[in-house]
Amino acid sequence: MTELRFGTAIRDITPRYPLWAHGYSARNRKSAGVREPLSLGCLAITDGDTRVLILALDMVGIRADVCDELYGLLDEETGVGYPHILISGSHTHFAPALHGTGFTDPEVGIVDRDEAYVDEVKSKMVEAAEEALASMRARRVEIARIQIPQVVYNRRTVRKSDAVVEMNLMYPEDPARFNFSPVDSELTVHRLVDEHGVHCALLNFGCHPVTGCSPEEDYYKFSADYPYYTRQTIAEKWKCNVLFTLGAAGDAVPINRRDDCRERIGQLLGNAAILAERTFRGDPSTHLRAEVLEVEAETILTTDRSRAEAEYEAARTAVLAAGDSEGGHENYRELRQVFEEKMRNFGRVRLYPENRWRIRIQFVQFGRTTLVALPFEVLAEIGLEIKKRFPDSVVISCAGGYQGYLPLAHEYDRVGYEATESSTHFAPGTADRLLEAILEWCARNPAGRDLAPDR
Repeated sequence: MTELRFGTAIRDITPRYPLWAHGYSARNRKSAGVREPLSLGCLAITDGDTRVLILALDMVGIRADVCDELYGLLDEETGVGYPHILISGSHTHFAPALHGTGFTDPEVGIVDRDEAYVDEVKSKMVEAAEEALASMRARRVEIARIQIPQVVYNRRTVRKSDAVVEMNLMYPEDPARFNFSPVDSELTVHRLVDEHGVHCALLNFGCHPVTGCSPEEDYYKFSADYPYYTRQTIAEKWKCNVLFTLGAAGDAVPINRRDDCRERIGQLLGNAAILAERTFRGDPSTHLRAEVLEVEAETILTTDRSRAEAEYEAARTAVLAAGDSEGGHENYRELRQVFEEKMRNFGRVRLYPENRWRIRIQFVQFGRTTLVALPFEVLAEIGLEIKKRFPDSVVISCAGGYQGYLPLAHEYDRVGYEATESSTHFAPGTADRLLEAILEWCARNPAGRDLAPDR
């Protein structure tokens, strides 16, 4: 009889020396010191024939070209290749990137990745994958879906006066002025159980990890943010490994994010999972499948690399020559804006030299669950629509790539940060085509097909 077997492993990936952290482009120096450590978790699954690796890292996101590097490495070292490897970032804003990043301070500009740190993460990823594969045992899947509405709100608040989005990074002091767009406040917990207890928990929740944002204290310390405390709370109770994946959190942020909210949010989510003991339901299906669907997309920018690089260098030279705003240069602010625009353009052209890209939507099914992995900061509206049509689905943001935001076409009329050229890489309408493709694929490929209808 076919059965699903699971194995897990965890590795610490906290930098041992100062590095540029990814997530806030206004940083002007390397981060150093640790508030909460960073980790890499690996979950291995097999049905005896197919093997799947799910990797969760404490990073903003792992760009698609870097994911391709990692897929090749893991295939070579473990024999498991794409699309049977799902790589996701928790989206903490307090960790290094595995790719080059840009900073708005012209003294810094574009910073290449630290190759020594990249090599260290690669080594630990292979170690974790090998350990997870070696530790696979028959385990039962149990699932709980828990609503946590007191944590998160949609920052794309819509003014009642004119129906235009006014983004509120912090919960507005005058909420009566706004209509609040919906969020997905569901914490999904898959736990793997055998006669010894819980072996692993796989979590999914849609809220930006952006707590404790005090520039004086937190901008320059490494941290896994609230997912660290979620994992720790569950691990201490169930004595198991815990992996965190980000849901549809592109426009979803904490209602409270200052002071000790990092700890409070993390512990709340962890305790919600623990207290939901009687709501966990078993999944007897042994279905296992991984597949990728590609959608051709046009990028917003259409310039060539040499021109973009020259414009970036010229803009940077101009703003550095102007000094700073305190020096009294009358065009300094304008020069800074041009520099940031040209830096962004150069970064995009390096990513998409042909001004087109094949977006990969990754599906991993185990049991009755369908993981839908998207290489974007997925807005809540998209995640909610997928779950509405397919309640057993789990949407994972920043997975298989990190290619900006991708709002539905109607969001561009309402403006707001997530629907601008500074944040989205692809032409309006791309998200609508992706959503349609996802819904069609899920309709054609129901999970748990090894179960009889009456089960």
